[in-house]
Amino acid sequence: MSKPMTTIQAQDPIWRRTTAEIHRARSVAWAFARRDVQLRFAQTRMGWLWSLGQPLLAAAIVFIVFSWIVQVQAPNGFSYPLYAFAALPAWLMAQHIILQGAPSLVHNQHIVSKVAFPRQALPMSKAGVALVDFMVASLLFVVFRGYTLGVWLDGLHWVLLSSLVSIYAALGIAYWIAALSVRYRDILALLPFLLQGLFLLTPIAYPTERFASALGAYSWVLYLNPFVCIADGMRYAWLGVDDLNNYHLISFLMATGLFITGTWALKGAERNMIDHL
Repeated sequence: MSKPMTTIQAQDPIWRRTTAEIHRARSVAWAFARRDVQLRFAQTRMGWLWSLGQPLLAAAIVFIVFSWIVQVQAPNGFSYPLYAFAALPAWLMAQHIILQGAPSLVHNQHIVSKVAFPRQALPMSKAGVALVDFMVASLLFVVFRGYTLGVWLDGLHWVLLSSLVSIYAALGIAYWIAALSVRYRDILALLPFLLQGLFLLTPIAYPTERFASALGAYSWVLYLNPFVCIADGMRYAWLGVDDLNNYHLISFLMATGLFITGTWALKGAERNMIDHL
């Protein structure tokens, strides 16, 4: 006589997340972030000096390529290094979250397949590491701006708001790619090229008006990029330029939509993730 078999399936809809689940995801993400921070510069000769060297190296590359070679001019009489560096830390933070968070499930499949924990904690932990770099790069810019303009702590509330939007937008993209990469690993191979394209389509190294004027009547298409409002928001916070307009609301809504739908996509992928890893 065969024994009765009971099948247990998740009944909660994908869009529902309990308070306990969110708290558990944050706790696990903090544990992973602390591990990554401790191991990040292990066995390197420069150690934590790389936290200073990385944003300076990125700023130097942007300056050489776009100021010397392309000869982009900063508006409102600002020097080009000051104008470009204002938005660069937020982009570097978003780039790190996407580049490290998107493949985090595949790279940690030995943990994912054996331990039960909220899967969004892995990409979320990369945001903790990127936030450390963002704070270091922002501190460098505060010193640079203070030395250049004599302005030190103005606009910090706008910096906080823009950095939060940057984290949510980057996490949304990382969640989407992490959920899709469980089945389609080709996306991870395309990830560096996608980030390069996103950087060129984001007004980090050039003014937003230069891109918008090239699009003419279709300038609103530029604001479908969620990082446009982040770049302009950072320049508005640090330098008081690139005033926000109604089109920036489109960019902000895109960032919010990416985070919400990315969270749903990753939660939906959890149901049969083990079968594909």
